[in-house]
Amino acid sequence: MAEFNWRTINIDALDPESSTNFDLSTLTPAVQPVSHQDVQALSQQIRQLWRGGDAEGALRGALENAPYGADAPSKDSYMQTVTEVLQQVRTADMGPLLQRIYTSEGGSELCDTLMKYL
Repeated sequence: MAEFNWRTINIDALDPESSTNFDLSTLTPAVQPVSHQDVQALSQQIRQLWRGGDAEGALRGALENAPYGADAPSKDSYMQTVTEVLQQVRTADMGPLLQRIYTSEGGSELCDTLMKYL
């Protein structure tokens, strides 16, 4: 008779409330796929807002339209656009700009998105 090593039993797999028995796919939101061309067009729109002198609009637009469904190179390209916008805002203007975004409708979610990029 072969001996059974009881120390190798994963008791968490036997518990129905254990995280090993939880479907992790329910934690991620369903996102629509975004093409690379759409990401490039959005980046151009954000840059145009910035060139037009609307730093708050550019940052708000960048945060509202984060391409969660894009492929990795597109996400990297978009992150570069967000970084460019943040680098163009003067340090003295950043605090009031972020305060206006935060206190606006949906501002908390936009600040959460900003923290993801930082």
